[in-house]
Amino acid sequence: MRLAVASLGLAVLSGTLAAQQATPAAAGAPAAAARAAAPVERRFEDLALTLRFPATLALVEQPAPTEANVRAAWSGQLGASALSVRLVVIGPGFFGSAFEEPSQVMDVIRWSLTDPTGVGDSTFEFDELSLLPGLFGWAEYAALAVSAEPDGGVGTGTGIDTGTPAPRQALRLVGLLESVGYAVELFARPPLAAADAKLAREALTRCVAYDGPRRVAKWTDDEAKARWEKDAPDAVRGDLEILRSPHYIILTNSSGGKSFAKKMEECYAEIRKAFPFDEVEGRRLMPVFLFRTKDQYCDFFPKALNSTVEAGRRTGGIASRDLYATWYEAPGDPVHIHEATHQIFANRLNLSGAGSWFQEGVANYMSTKDNERGDAARAVKKGRSMPLPEFMHVESLLFSSKADDKSGGDEAGDQYELAALLIEFVRESKFGKAKFQDFIHAVGVTPRGDVPAIEAAIQRVYGVDLAGFEQQFVAYCKKR
Repeated sequence: MRLAVASLGLAVLSGTLAAQQATPAAAGAPAAAARAAAPVERRFEDLALTLRFPATLALVEQPAPTEANVRAAWSGQLGASALSVRLVVIGPGFFGSAFEEPSQVMDVIRWSLTDPTGVGDSTFEFDELSLLPGLFGWAEYAALAVSAEPDGGVGTGTGIDTGTPAPRQALRLVGLLESVGYAVELFARPPLAAADAKLAREALTRCVAYDGPRRVAKWTDDEAKARWEKDAPDAVRGDLEILRSPHYIILTNSSGGKSFAKKMEECYAEIRKAFPFDEVEGRRLMPVFLFRTKDQYCDFFPKALNSTVEAGRRTGGIASRDLYATWYEAPGDPVHIHEATHQIFANRLNLSGAGSWFQEGVANYMSTKDNERGDAARAVKKGRSMPLPEFMHVESLLFSSKADDKSGGDEAGDQYELAALLIEFVRESKFGKAKFQDFIHAVGVTPRGDVPAIEAAIQRVYGVDLAGFEQQFVAYCKKR
């Protein structure tokens, strides 16, 4: 998966990566840009986009870019910094279908800058990522990322920088059109002074005017019906009630839809309290398939998930892609907040990495109480738990157990309990809690099972290597 994403970054985002060695202006270009200090406007009819930049940036349009996905480029000057600005159009590629949210477009950019082949930075993460409501495209909000990045002076023309790294500041405004994403990228060399950075940020957040079609964030009834027809078992296709809450669209053939929607909103609030994230108008409601019976839920697995009815019988609910599916039985069942956590991490926090230990850890932490993690704490205390480097490398906690039903089930349960205990440690311990959110965001974007990348993220957040982190974890369990 990592190699596929890296290839996508090189093929689709040649403009983004090439900006690492692009020279925004030759020796005399800043002076030329200063002489041409006037507002800049450029229309892109096929995108229904107009870009407008203020005279403050002193932009001059450059010759037509050679990179296929870079639609236009400008150079300019702001204070003591040379500017390079470009519009990059980004196809869905790896996702296999149109992007669902601007955050997915931003993920492709981040992945292109986090390339384990050596082209990018294996520890890259944005310094700041925020959401802006407005008419930025098909989705009525945009994502804004700010980062400090190395920038070499000599390039090979292949996207691999062979120069000596020097600092540059990058601001990226990312929006979503009906079938593609786009990024307006601004690079400053050297990084901007504080007052100039504010001007550049304001210019970037105001530069887009969009007049094309817009989606309905709350889903139209026709869209909801089409989704049900596509994924629901054939036996219930014509049996549908559509309910909307502030954050969910409930597609159901059960009479308990209203009470379940209320329960999902309670889960949402509890999860957001533990793992805060921005709210913004224009985000798509998250779909929930609520079936009347367990048999209907199990029949959903072969059609929608390319799985088996038997796999469905082993679960009480499942979060996959953008949706959560279950059946109406007990709204208070902890499976709902467990799977809602998975759904939110994928579709709101955009933290789908690190591995099964992390993904199941955050979900099981939300669905269990302190005393339910006691056996795991005692195992850690006595040195009977799996060492963290080995634990973090496990591909699936659910399927890592032994073949024997009893021992396998116990082992899988132990692994889930250990994962939840590890999240408890970083959220509640004296060692971890002050930087808990930094930990979640730094680790949550690392490649799954990439222990060196996970260790590097822990080092950045807590200043200790994985061995030191594990020592703190053991000490916490001994005092717990």
